[in-house]
Amino acid sequence: MSTTRKVAAWKKEAIAQLQVLLEKYPVIAAADLTKVRSSQIHELRKRLRDRVAMVVTKNNLLRKSVELSESSHGRVEEFVKDLQGSNILLFTDVNPYSLIILLEKSKVRVPAKAGDIATGEIMVPAGNTGLPPGPVISEFGEIKVQTRIEGGSIWVARDSVVARKGDLITPKMASVLSKLGLKPMEAGLTLSTAFDNGTILRADDLVLDISAYRKDVFQAVSNAFSLSIDAGYVTPENAPRILGKGMREALAIAVEAGFLESGTIEPVLRRALMNANALNQKISSATPGNP
Repeated sequence: MSTTRKVAAWKKEAIAQLQVLLEKYPVIAAADLTKVRSSQIHELRKRLRDRVAMVVTKNNLLRKSVELSESSHGRVEEFVKDLQGSNILLFTDVNPYSLIILLEKSKVRVPAKAGDIATGEIMVPAGNTGLPPGPVISEFGEIKVQTRIEGGSIWVARDSVVARKGDLITPKMASVLSKLGLKPMEAGLTLSTAFDNGTILRADDLVLDISAYRKDVFQAVSNAFSLSIDAGYVTPENAPRILGKGMREALAIAVEAGFLESGTIEPVLRRALMNANALNQKISSATPGNP
């Protein structure tokens, strides 16, 4: 006797939503949700809602959606088959590298938790904390922040750096920063894999060092500019440099040849005087009895 297993309504709705997204968007990216906070996802959804559709779902539901989808995107089955762990999916028209830049610009500030690694320098600013005197004063002392009591409140004596990039956030540090209402941690999503119009990009393919790339581009432009000048290939950008180089070379030839005109009289006479002085020194040193 065969039995038909009933599919939960929420699963049907999730699969239907995923099918719509699979049909609509040519780019699907996945980011690992490990250590990503719900508040962070909520803020990113608000910031990117016009560019990116974000969905947190089970991998098996996505695979089922692909099976049922009429999407013509090749290799999408291979992409979803390799997904492991807990992921957030990003559906978009933006190419994966532009998406990385978009995510980088959309990073949010979140509170520090014990065990976090500082994403940058963390400073407790000088001034009134608004906190009443009490046991918390010792917590400030433990993280090497000098305080004083004034007007019934704890004041931080001076700007104090309590952590630098890469430092471990201690429980006491997290407690103080939380009491001060500071959000010193920069948080964002890092893509682990992406599917772009039939091309599957792995984590190694999605490493994008913007500063290094910008440096390489500037170096390439500088090299091309220098090469065009050496080759005498005139463009609006290099014409002043080429003309200046040509004038300097022409002046050098004219001076060497002793060709006199308004622009060469002074350097020609200066060169002649230098040659005369040098010749005079040689004659003097060669004269018998000359000291």
